[in-house]
Amino acid sequence: MKTTEDKAINTHLSLTLLTALIMGFSNITFAQEQESAKTNIVANLGLFKKKSFAPIRGESFLIQITLNNPEKLKKAEIEIRSSDDDLIQILVLKGLKASQKHYEIFWNGQDSTGEIVPNEAYFPVLKLTSLSGQTDIIDTRINSGGEEVFDFEKNIGSGSIEYTLPIASRILIRAGIKNGPMLRTVIDWEPRTAGFHAERWNGQDLDKTIAIEQNPKSSYLIIGYQLPSHSIITYANTKENYRTYRERKKLPIQKPKYGKREIERAGKTIRPEFYNPVLQQKSPRINVSILDIKTREEKTELSGFDEIITQVKLHPLDEIYLDQERYEISFFVDNDFIAEEEQGFVPFTWRWSPGRQGIKPGKHVLTVNVSGYNGQVGVKNIAFTLQDKK
Repeated sequence: MKTTEDKAINTHLSLTLLTALIMGFSNITFAQEQESAKTNIVANLGLFKKKSFAPIRGESFLIQITLNNPEKLKKAEIEIRSSDDDLIQILVLKGLKASQKHYEIFWNGQDSTGEIVPNEAYFPVLKLTSLSGQTDIIDTRINSGGEEVFDFEKNIGSGSIEYTLPIASRILIRAGIKNGPMLRTVIDWEPRTAGFHAERWNGQDLDKTIAIEQNPKSSYLIIGYQLPSHSIITYANTKENYRTYRERKKLPIQKPKYGKREIERAGKTIRPEFYNPVLQQKSPRINVSILDIKTREEKTELSGFDEIITQVKLHPLDEIYLDQERYEISFFVDNDFIAEEEQGFVPFTWRWSPGRQGIKPGKHVLTVNVSGYNGQVGVKNIAFTLQDKK
């Protein structure tokens, strides 16, 4: 049984957080319990009895609201917002009474078009409109969430990565080779509830070319940060993930903004990823091809000292995120470092000869890491054969 008490895999696997970027939530006033300067209405969201639910199974989520002076209130709404601050749904609090302070409202896990949302963390934002028509918003994201989570029980077993979280968090799990490449992102900054979790996987990279678990030098990185106090985590929707949902809906790409941010809260470090758009944190999708230098046709059967071209491309939307920061492209063969471009750009073309790199005839694996300076790492593994001939 291996544990993650090992140091991070290497500089290509560990998070190199050199730039702290903040995603702005303009037009929102954040507070856990707030007396509005405009409406003079005191209100708060009740503590959730649970943190997650499965709308795909017909479940709903209960949100409790307390209004200390409802007689001043004309309308109350709950805006359900995504982790990238997309407006997903608006729930209208009906039956407001001047004598009633406590209310309940349910969210069925659907967006404004009636579609069930993908698995992610969502946030209720309380919008209040007074009798005079003034509006205020209460949101808990500014004064909760982002605190680093790393000191928790973790175990790496055959086909399973197990851990126990002290609090609902967004988690990253990577697997690779110590002092070598990152080979797979097993969990890519996904929300998880407090408690025990067992992440099942096949012990291989996504291209099924490397048995990571069987390598004696394999190493794992398991880190995270706390979600805001009123996070709602949806699960069990296997039809579509959050990234493809946003792309299909053509929701706007969130651009990080420079600005003031908290470095710590209550003595705990706040991870910079908390202030970035969620999709910027995720591993970039990369495409790698080994091409014949003359025909530009893809090939995996290589000969002696012949020169070849390795071409690296990024998914267009991921390129937008990485272009906002620096990134590098690294090349490994059989987990050994071969070359690197520190000033990354795409499409990137690397002209090289396996034979001249000292690679012996036989079967090999080329690994490419595209590493953003905010810690993202995209990976692609390609198996190739080197023939013993010129």
